[in-house]
Amino acid sequence: MPQQLNRIETVVKPVNTMEVEASRLCIDHLSLQLEGRAILSKLSTTLPATGIIALIGPSGAGKSTLLRCLNRLYEQWQGDITWAGQSIRNRDTDLLRRQIGLIGQKPAVFPCSIRDNVIFGLSRQQRRAIADEEIYKALQQAALWQEVEHRLGEPAEHLSVGQQQRLCLARALILKPDMLMLDEPTSALDPRSRDIIERSMMELGRSMPLLWVSHDLDQARRISNHILFMCDGKLIEQSDTESFFNQPKRIESREFMRWSVCDC
Repeated sequence: MPQQLNRIETVVKPVNTMEVEASRLCIDHLSLQLEGRAILSKLSTTLPATGIIALIGPSGAGKSTLLRCLNRLYEQWQGDITWAGQSIRNRDTDLLRRQIGLIGQKPAVFPCSIRDNVIFGLSRQQRRAIADEEIYKALQQAALWQEVEHRLGEPAEHLSVGQQQRLCLARALILKPDMLMLDEPTSALDPRSRDIIERSMMELGRSMPLLWVSHDLDQARRISNHILFMCDGKLIEQSDTESFFNQPKRIESREFMRWSVCDC
């Protein structure tokens, strides 16, 4: 942190229950067809207002597609998706993507400095006005500050893959999102980088919902508070993590946990 800046202390504010309830994302009979094939089928759920929600299921279940619908990267879906009580179709797309950030499997860094990568998503006016404290806070939340504090002017491409992924996280966090979606963000990382991101995300999950796609059942059990199990474009089961792994209600869930496949 620059010497002229004091370290930011984390302040835990009282939770306004009405605000927390209003921030929930609700999905109502969401269906999507691409090239004549049903990818999502009448999927309905309401996400918890905080915590990590692990989205699991076999390859091709529609998990990543669901994230892209929630982020409006896919627009041709039927049904409804509401955020804070308003349909996302009625929201400005850029604003929605700031409020609901999406972190992909592979880090996408831009050919500029680490600092400029962090603030890349801000408007030109916001970039000029951004305070060093905000950059510091975003990098701290992404568990990257200590590794880059003396090299913010260096090209982001010089960072390791794990550091680049955390840089992408910082870029999303500086926008002050209300929710994050993560599509297998640790699948290509070494165990140390994976553990750093997991710890950071578990801390963030105390104050916002994180929808995390994972093919690693051990990871899902380790980090999540809630489970959504999908197969063949359908939501098969949802529950708190402990109940899902100890007493799954559906035979498809039991088969998937035993064989990593299901017959839906």
